Amino acid sequence: MKLIFLGTGTSQGVPMIGSTRAVSFSSDKRDKRLRTSAMVVTDEGKNILIDCGPDFRYQMLRAGVDDIDAILFTHAHADHTAGIDDIRPICYLKNKDIDIYARGEVLDALKGRFAYIFETGENRYPGAPSVRSHEI
Repeated sequence: MKLIFLGTGTSQGVPMIGSTRAVSFSSDKRDKRLRTSAMVVTDEGKNILIDCGPDFRYQMLRAGVDDIDAILFTHAHADHTAGIDDIRPICYLKNKDIDIYARGEVLDALKGRFAYIFETGENRYPGAPSVRSHEI
């Protein structure tokens, strides 16, 4: 098993927009951190994403990862969920649904914020990501 840290920054990232703190002007690459997310790669080769924030697309490109099998959402804040739409190319190119796992209230928040992803039948937007929800 392997753990990949995709982002270790705050909810605003580091540096933060408009910040005048020293870290914002640092040339140290450790002071350039994306919002929090990680990926567990199982011994069987499954990629399990932990949170999917607004930096998801860049995190995946930067890490050289082009597939995920599941997403575990820890909570419903935007810095942990706002990247869910960016799983579209994975669903399309790999022709698969992605399993998402979260507590009931987190799934409810996702369904409210991203209703088009959870639509079924003729109302479903054709380019929407395909997910299978699992309440934990």
